[in-house]
Amino acid sequence: MLLAGAVSAQQYFPDGVKRGDSYAIHLKALHEPSLWEQSRKNPKAEVYRFLWLRTFHHPIAVRVIVRTSGSAWIHSEMTSGHAGYEPGRLARYNISWMTKGKTQSFLSALQGTNFWNLPTDEVFPPNTVNLDGAHWIIEGIKDGTYHIIDRFSPDPADPVRVFGLLALRLARFRLHRNEIY
Repeated sequence: MLLAGAVSAQQYFPDGVKRGDSYAIHLKALHEPSLWEQSRKNPKAEVYRFLWLRTFHHPIAVRVIVRTSGSAWIHSEMTSGHAGYEPGRLARYNISWMTKGKTQSFLSALQGTNFWNLPTDEVFPPNTVNLDGAHWIIEGIKDGTYHIIDRFSPDPADPVRVFGLLALRLARFRLHRNEIY
């Protein structure tokens, strides 16, 4: 009972993050911790998370915890719901280990996206309304710094999409082309 209260009291995002409350609902259902809080409590932590919220498909989170040894743990979760509606219950939970080589490849790919310098939100033309699609959210913490990037159905060349697909591949999610949007 105490754990449930601690999870619900978490602040998942810094003030001012658009859609933070709706994203937090899915992170709670996925049993994911707050990286924002972790960045404040443990400045030595290095963690990255990809949260994928597709309107008509199951919410997915992939979290990579980089260890001081150079290897990493990768956590992957999926709920039974649909991101455009209710989050559902935890349907998949997996933890696996990444070798130093795979971890370095992952970190190099992240660096190649220019992650720490990308703007948090994308800019849409005035009066744009995004209805059905997918939110591709990447969070990272390193050296006490927290950064979040949020994109809506990014095009194939967008670094956020490239990184998200890499995270899904590392977590061994098998997806059909029509599920990627």
